[in-house]
Amino acid sequence: MDNKDWIAGAAKALAIIEAFDEEEHARMTPTAVAGRAGLSRTAARRYLLTLRELGYIDTDGKLFWLAPRVLRLGQSYLDSARLPRTVQPFLQRTRRPFRRRRSSPFSTNTTWSTWPATA
Repeated sequence: MDNKDWIAGAAKALAIIEAFDEEEHARMTPTAVAGRAGLSRTAARRYLLTLRELGYIDTDGKLFWLAPRVLRLGQSYLDSARLPRTVQPFLQRTRRPFRRRRSSPFSTNTTWSTWPATA
C-alpha cells in the first residue's frame, strides 16, 4: 500500500477496539487502553471519547468498555461473507437424520438462525 493511502487514525481506532478482551481487559482506564494499543494516554482518551460518541464504547467516566454496537463490525462481515450462505443449506440437510436442534452462529439479515430438527 502506498503511504499516501494509509489513514493512521483508522488503524489507531481499530487498535483501541482490539485492546479490549475478556475479564482483565474488559473495562479499562485510558492509561491501560493506551498501553495495550500502543498510543499515548492523551491520544487513547481522544479516541475513546470519539468512539463513545459514535456508540462503539461506553464509560462511567473512569473506565471504558465496548458497547454492543461494536458487534456491527462483525455483523457486516457475516452479512457479506460467503461462508454463512454456504453453510446454511448443509445444516438444513443434516438436521433430519439427527432429530435434534442444529444452529449456526451466522446471521441472516439481523436475526440469528437456528434450524429445528423436525422434518
